[in-house]
Amino acid sequence: MPIGPVNAAAISRTLKYSYRYGVAVGVGAAVMDIIYCGGAAQINQFLVESPVINLGFELVGFGALLVLGIKQLRSKPAHEELENLPPDEGISERVTEAAMKRMHLEKKSLFGPLTIGVVLYATNVMAVPEWIIISGLWRSWGVLGNGVDINVVFALGAGVGTLGWFIVLTRWISRHHRGFKPATLTKINLGTSIAMLVFAAYFGYQILFNTNWHNVTTHAVENTDTILDSLGTK
Repeated sequence: MPIGPVNAAAISRTLKYSYRYGVAVGVGAAVMDIIYCGGAAQINQFLVESPVINLGFELVGFGALLVLGIKQLRSKPAHEELENLPPDEGISERVTEAAMKRMHLEKKSLFGPLTIGVVLYATNVMAVPEWIIISGLWRSWGVLGNGVDINVVFALGAGVGTLGWFIVLTRWISRHHRGFKPATLTKINLGTSIAMLVFAAYFGYQILFNTNWHNVTTHAVENTDTILDSLGTK
């Protein structure tokens, strides 16, 4: 479930035009997820050789999930911002329209919302650290192997999952568009924020109890000795 404005963009495209336009936003987001996930899995494969650096990325990803989850949980409810406004004239729609106008994209073209999905999802700078954590967990469980081909398949699977979320979301919206209320978007955001906090707690547990702290300490000491030797201070 991607976080941020990409969900709102998919919903607004579905409400204003049709189910296909909302899915097009999801396709753009899925493309970016494939790129982010594939790159992160490859980075994780490299970082496995350095427990200290790998732990650093895991901590960054854990912190990002925790902060984003709390921030989204405490954010102003969407129904307060969109109250008294038709769904297709809400804030998310105006932002999407402004972005499409700035990029000179045709409103009735499927290429427009697809591009919006790519651009909006590309702003999720924490996607790479989060995917590094996930790929690291999969490797620690023995589920994910090493190799470019395996990382590519893993990334494609992530893209399919992302697209599946948008298909379910936009399909539901298109079937219930007459009864859709801005408060529904608040519930969706609440669900994603709770999911982020749950995963943050799970990742924190994994980092705390499943990290090989002996290897981390040993590697850190060896690297420190190497640096000191190179500087001639030891």
